[in-house]
Amino acid sequence: MNLIGEYPVSVDNKGRLRLPTALLRQLGDKPEGIEGYSFVINRGFEKCLTLYPKKVWDEITARLSRLNRFNDRNRMFVRTFYLGAYPLETDSADRILLQKPLMDYAGLSDEAILVSMEDRVEIWAPEVYQSMLNINPNDFADLANQVMGGEVGETEEEA
Repeated sequence: MNLIGEYPVSVDNKGRLRLPTALLRQLGDKPEGIEGYSFVINRGFEKCLTLYPKKVWDEITARLSRLNRFNDRNRMFVRTFYLGAYPLETDSADRILLQKPLMDYAGLSDEAILVSMEDRVEIWAPEVYQSMLNINPNDFADLANQVMGGEVGETEEEA
């Protein structure tokens, strides 16, 4: 799955937001017998929420289930990752309902920015998103070199 796009949306006073049609089309058809699209949402990095299509969430949790829970760092990561996780399904108007604790965590009120990130969608408060984007172009170039600097397809260890 390779979701793309950035979508400003409104959040109503009940905490509902409508997922844009252009984004939903990228998810493909709804599974047979299911009325809405199924997702799991949780707290993301940098004060945003992360919306996972259910299939992607299941793949990630399968990987997490293989971690050694006797390792304290693994336990802490798994606990933190699941913090605030909640299953969601779109309603007949393609809306999802955000839980108040998650909205508070991300600083969401009446507007949000949905940012597609490969197989998931980040949900940002507009002002938090804009401040995160304030990166100097030279710093971005340095970051790109650090992350992507080697040959295409080459891992950091091989570079």
